[in-house]
Amino acid sequence: MDKELLTESLVLVDGQEEALTPRFYEILFTRYPQVRPMFSADIAPQAKMLRSAVLAVLDNLDDSVWLTDTLGALGAKHSGWGVTPPMYDAVAECMIAAMEELGGSAWTPAMTAEWTGALGAVASLMLAGAEGVAEPDAEGVA
Repeated sequence: MDKELLTESLVLVDGQEEALTPRFYEILFTRYPQVRPMFSADIAPQAKMLRSAVLAVLDNLDDSVWLTDTLGALGAKHSGWGVTPPMYDAVAECMIAAMEELGGSAWTPAMTAEWTGALGAVASLMLAGAEGVAEPDAEGVA
């Protein structure tokens, strides 16, 4: 994965306004209203946690043990909250939509491709934790 491109594109869409995750949740709840009841009325704390998680993954992109352990545990927690495998695709779809919208004309197909791959890798590691399967080889993630 191209850590530099992921980081640069995140700065483009999030920046100092920290606009990405709130916009992501707006899109998610519009496209998938059935997931709204899974969240509290005030989405701001959740948006901050998601933003922190995205930043942590980028910071640890080269640490396959951290990614496997942390994202596996996070996947197990999400499973306990009722998150199902198809919801991971919905999350990736809505995150990319928010990024494309916020990035405007500066957003590129290469950014979409890189984030699609990164979100897919994150989902795979989380699903492995949720399913309690043997840990996948995280080397392909870093």
